[in-house]
Amino acid sequence: MRLKTIPEDFCVRELLQWPEVPGGHYIVHQLHKEKLSTPEALALLVREARVDRGAIAYAGLKDRQAVTDQFVTIERQAVEVKLPNLRVHPVGTTDRPITSRQSAGNAFEIVIRDLTPPRAAALRRGMPSLLKTGFPNYFDDQRFGCLRHGQGFPMRSVLLGDFERALQQFIAEPSPVAISGDVKLKKTLQLRWGDWETCARIARGPAYEPIFGHLLANPDDFRGALEHVPLRQRVIHAFAFQSLLWNRAVSRLLRGGVNSAQRLRLATIAGDLLAWKYLAPEREEKLVAMRTPLFGPEGDGGSEPFRRAMHEELRAAGIGRDDFARNAVPGMIWKEEPRDVLGKPTDVADVRIEPDEIHRGKVKASLRFSLPRGAYATMMIKRLFAPSWFAPEDRQDDDEDGGRGRDERSRDEDDA
Repeated sequence: MRLKTIPEDFCVRELLQWPEVPGGHYIVHQLHKEKLSTPEALALLVREARVDRGAIAYAGLKDRQAVTDQFVTIERQAVEVKLPNLRVHPVGTTDRPITSRQSAGNAFEIVIRDLTPPRAAALRRGMPSLLKTGFPNYFDDQRFGCLRHGQGFPMRSVLLGDFERALQQFIAEPSPVAISGDVKLKKTLQLRWGDWETCARIARGPAYEPIFGHLLANPDDFRGALEHVPLRQRVIHAFAFQSLLWNRAVSRLLRGGVNSAQRLRLATIAGDLLAWKYLAPEREEKLVAMRTPLFGPEGDGGSEPFRRAMHEELRAAGIGRDDFARNAVPGMIWKEEPRDVLGKPTDVADVRIEPDEIHRGKVKASLRFSLPRGAYATMMIKRLFAPSWFAPEDRQDDDEDGGRGRDERSRDEDDA
């Protein structure tokens, strides 16, 4: 099974509404991109249209390995960009920058390739149960690039008070999968760690100079040095560990409510998670009604069953509530945020099975559906192919590449 063999195999269209205000100071633009992450597309937009980056607002990040359409607002400026991989044009005006709260989700058109006919037929047969009772709204591997790149979770190190280890994870853990020159630099920083004068000499540029400048002046102040790690990195890594605990708490919660005969296993880079084939109607009602927020130390933790599951996961990670205040680092502070535990696709078209023109002798399946904001289409596809929880773990069927295209190297953070 292959996803994203070519960018056109994964098309995403943002579903977003804004209040149309004639003469509004914020110009709404449609942004169409191919083989670009959202930050890369915005950087091109800034360069090509000579737009101030601070004047641009958007609702969500979209995948690089895809063809995507989303919306941005630009304050007091209407622009047009026409490049081979980026097109931007105005579509309306409003009175405020757009935000993620205005997003209703995303519409997807996805092609799954390199399937055997029996596997494709199983996919088609599995769709009715998914449409009827949905799937667990887990965060998928896109959220956990820190694991793919060998960093682990710097946020956990921060909460445990090991600021030196957290800094090493940020800047001195070479990625086992990256192909950039940054790997060599991080290996050198590992070897020279503690020799801040040498580190400052070899690690130049705006991402490193403030960190090692601080350590030269304050050799043991690793917490202070963390404040010089780019804010975007700190925020992404904080969200990654928060998302991991949410996934594990949901999987723990489901152990008590999903009949063993209906249990499915979803494989992720961060470990296996429990899903279901069918849910009893009363169980589905409970899950829909249950409050299952991302953990924040100042929140109430949601409904009692979920709160118990989350506290178990925090204990397993060696983290207590006091650690959040004692070890706080700016940009790495959690707030309780709502997240539904159950996701259901809408606007679902019939699965179309056809010969795969790229993989000889195999077939491809074309899917079209919409998902609410924050839900992962890749997780829904994992659910469609999920084995029984009790199936042998080394059985891979034809999913030998974990559902990724062979040329896939990395992923930006993306909720689509």
